[in-house]
Amino acid sequence: MPIAIFDMDGVLYRGSQVMPYAKEALDRLRRAGWDIFFATNNSTATRLDYLRRLQTLGLGGDLDHIVTSGYATAHYLERRRPKPKDVLVIGADGLREEIRAVGIGVRDADSLPGSHPPPEAAADGVDPGAMRRYLVSLDLPPAPDAVVVGLDLHLTYAKVAEAQRAILAGAEFVCSNRDRAYPVEGRLLPGAGTIVAAIEIASGAKAVCIGKPEPFLFEEAIRRAAKPHGDRVVVVGDSTDYDMVAAHRVGAAGILITTGLTEKDALQAASGDAVPDRVVHSLEELFALPEFAGA
Repeated sequence: MPIAIFDMDGVLYRGSQVMPYAKEALDRLRRAGWDIFFATNNSTATRLDYLRRLQTLGLGGDLDHIVTSGYATAHYLERRRPKPKDVLVIGADGLREEIRAVGIGVRDADSLPGSHPPPEAAADGVDPGAMRRYLVSLDLPPAPDAVVVGLDLHLTYAKVAEAQRAILAGAEFVCSNRDRAYPVEGRLLPGAGTIVAAIEIASGAKAVCIGKPEPFLFEEAIRRAAKPHGDRVVVVGDSTDYDMVAAHRVGAAGILITTGLTEKDALQAASGDAVPDRVVHSLEELFALPEFAGA
C-alpha cells in the first residue's frame, strides 16, 4: 500500500479555510487504496485536537494517522535515560498535555517565575528597570530537568529568562521545531524557531530539534504504516527547508506545493535535500505526477 504524508498548515488548510481540492484529493487517494498520514511541526495542539480540526473541516482521518511535533517530542523524552521528571515548557498547553501523557511531570504555565508582574513592571516601555527589579527579586524554584520549547503565542521576557536560567543550570534543551513562520489566513506569523533562536542566544546552548527537517515525524508515520521495503512513500509539503529535507532523509519523494510557506525565491535557493522532486501549485495537480500514478 503506497503512503502519502501531508503537511497540514498551508497544504490542506490555512487557519479555518480549507485549501481548494483538499477534500477531493484525500478522498481520491483513499479510494485508490493509499495510506494517508498527517504530519505537522505545530506543537500548540494535541493529536486529538488535530483530529477534531480535520473532522470539522471535512478532511477525515483518525488518531493513528496523525503525527505532531509535540507528540514526537514527548516520546523522545520518554525514551531518554535518565528520563526527565520535571519539564519546563515554553509553549502551548497542547505540548504540555502530550508530555504529561507519557508520564512525565510538566510545570504549570502559571507557576513560571515572573508570570504575574506588578503593573509598573508590566507596563510596556514605561519603566524597563521595573521589570529587571521584579525578576531579580523573585524566589526561584529548583531548575527543571529539561526545557522544551514550542510555539508560544504568549511569549514574555520572563519566560525567556526562566528558560535561560534552567539551561545554564544544566537542564536538557529540546525544541519541537525550528519553523521560522507559519501560514494563517492572509499572512505569515512568526514560528517556534524565532523563540528557539532567542533562547539559544540567551543560553549559548543548541536545542535538540525533534520536528522537521529532522526525520522523526515521517519515520513515525512509516513505522505506523508497517511499510514493506520498497513501498512508495510520497510527502506533500510547502517548505523546501523542512518538508523536502525531511522527506529525503526517510527516502520519500518530496512534492512541494506553493500554497503555504513557500516563498518566491525558495526554489532557486534550494540545494541538496531541500530540492523538491516535483513542484505543484494546487492539490489537483498531484494527480498528473508519476508518483501518484493509478490514483
